Amino acid sequence: MSSQGQDLDNDFDFFAYYAQLNHQNLILSYKGPLTDILLAEFSRDIREKLKENRKAGKKVFSVFMELSQNVLYYSKEVNHFGDRDKVGTLVILQNDDGYQVITGNLIHTDSATLLLDKWKTVISLDRDALREYKRKLRDAPREGESRGAGIGLVQVALTSDDLEVKIKKLNDQFSFFALFANISKGEPKPKPADS
Repeated sequence: MSSQGQDLDNDFDFFAYYAQLNHQNLILSYKGPLTDILLAEFSRDIREKLKENRKAGKKVFSVFMELSQNVLYYSKEVNHFGDRDKVGTLVILQNDDGYQVITGNLIHTDSATLLLDKWKTVISLDRDALREYKRKLRDAPREGESRGAGIGLVQVALTSDDLEVKIKKLNDQFSFFALFANISKGEPKPKPADS
């Protein structure tokens, strides 16, 4: 499990990073308001595009759904037209070795430390410990606005081969949260017991 992104990374520029991506490898790229209907359309497209590699495709789909739901629930940027839908960025890339699912959205700056603490806990655990931690979170009381108390992040860690988080403080009120999940096309690499 990658341990990058354990502190606020004020040098990180998500959109400069995005501009450098090889767009020929894009399976999905979207920035804008999210709705359940839109996610259903994306889901259909993703399944169609990844049907050749069913095992990895299922993982990519699972990770995409978990991460896009996080954007849908927790983004602090809203579309001011219409229904005030949450706004975020969703990207799926394919390369020779695998896939990368990337999400980005605004969070409250005062939530950054809590997110990083959860992240540090998740990356420090091996698969068995992650499963136990997920069971523990299911039984824990909800924290503030959290709908899943971090269960989604644990599920993404269990499903993907590598995770990275970057958070850039934009101002005292908002920070930009980006999560990168890598999924191998072949057999997953074993996750080390001690990261």
